[in-house]
Amino acid sequence: MKKLFILLLGVVLLTSCGNKEQKKDYNVTIEGTEVGIDKADVKLITYKGTKPVTIDSVTMKEGHFTIGAKIDKPQLAFLRVSGIPSDLPLILEPGSNIKVDLNKEHIRKSAVLSQGLNKKFFDYLDEVKEFRKKQERLAKLYQAAEKKGTEAEKTNILNRYYSIDDDKHAYEYKFIEENKDNLVGGLVFEAVAFDRAEPNYNKLAKLYENFSPEVKELPNVKNAYQNVKAKAATSVGSKAPDFSAPTPDGKMLSLKDAMGKVTVIDFWASWCRPCRAENPYVVQIYNKYHDQGLNIIGVSLDKPGHKDAWLKAIKDDGLNWYHVSNLKFWQDPIARELYHVESIPQTFILDKNGVIRAKNLRRDRLEAKIKELLAE
Repeated sequence: MKKLFILLLGVVLLTSCGNKEQKKDYNVTIEGTEVGIDKADVKLITYKGTKPVTIDSVTMKEGHFTIGAKIDKPQLAFLRVSGIPSDLPLILEPGSNIKVDLNKEHIRKSAVLSQGLNKKFFDYLDEVKEFRKKQERLAKLYQAAEKKGTEAEKTNILNRYYSIDDDKHAYEYKFIEENKDNLVGGLVFEAVAFDRAEPNYNKLAKLYENFSPEVKELPNVKNAYQNVKAKAATSVGSKAPDFSAPTPDGKMLSLKDAMGKVTVIDFWASWCRPCRAENPYVVQIYNKYHDQGLNIIGVSLDKPGHKDAWLKAIKDDGLNWYHVSNLKFWQDPIARELYHVESIPQTFILDKNGVIRAKNLRRDRLEAKIKELLAE
């Protein structure tokens, strides 16, 4: 969940600054307890851009504090206690009372009792936490399988791992739809919009259109929607943008000219260890299905002046398919401007019409999708 809370720092919302007189006029209160702490500074903050703004501050005494705010609409805030790592995100809502049983080891482990939007928010966080726990268990199984397991066992674990991403996104899409008229739905939309596990951006664009006017106008939601619109161009169901780039021998090659009945665009680099680890499996699939119409075009994000490393990796890994590279590292225009690639390996699987039918499939899942498309 760390990523979610980093993304939420971009929220721009109105705040009320607390002072001695205003503290008596709270319409939101937060009561906290931690018997193991005798005294601590407690702050309730929000963010304007990336700058923290204090709403209220108090001193915790004898393991108890009450802090609050006077607001006219729901907003995201963070509870900060000196001596305890991190901040605790909370949804403040007029008329609400939130109780926090602090965990002095890490504030994110604190127990929170509340109603309304804050309860919705924590229900969502708890559900996502369960998805992550499942993936963490599978990650440990995969590490063990790398030492003693078979390739079939490793592939099975990977498939289960990625299917959890699908289940998580399905849950989030439903959650957003059910909360299209409130701040929590907007915050979850923002989190999913920047999820590295590649959600369905066309689906997210439609969900944005269903938001209430108030949610649409939230600055963080508007910003997330711009990211969604940009990435929808390379979402599943969209026509893959054409491009041209130099091949190893210096000639220009376009995606259009490299197309087969099924085409895989593979963003990778010689320096990328996960990419190199996947290459043997991609080679097996290519050798098995190339004669049936499978083509692959590798787009390398190798660094300027590192052409020799790129060519050596192609030879060493036996990558006998099309290759292009501008040798511009993360500034590669194909990756950055057309396909919005933020990490590698990243793959796009195209049908005979150049429509993106799947993304970032590995091993058995990649082979199954290629077989499916070849049969169409």
